[in-house]
Amino acid sequence: MLILTRRAGERVVIGDDVLVTVMEVSGQTVRLGIAAPEGLPIFREEIWLAVKEENRAAAAAADDALPEAAASAPGSAAVGPGSPAAVPEGPASPAAEPAGGEQAQRPS
Repeated sequence: MLILTRRAGERVVIGDDVLVTVMEVSGQTVRLGIAAPEGLPIFREEIWLAVKEENRAAAAAADDALPEAAASAPGSAAVGPGSPAAVPEGPASPAAEPAGGEQAQRPS
């Protein structure tokens, strides 16, 4: 892990496309601004972990809910494009709303 010291207004560049700016430091709280490509999902860790766990639980529940005869029928697919078991491991959507009523903002 790389550990850096930055002050308000200072920046960190990650790769060629991500720029992290320290917007404000107030006591134990730091506000960060993140400029990244539109298609790159950005999540607070606790939100990402919660969504990942919900997806895992949904996939497990979908496996448990399948009747045994349907799951073993010839030509049937237990996991299809629309089935809950096909949910990816990562966050469900880059538009997932952060906890605490905060709104994730991206610069235009």
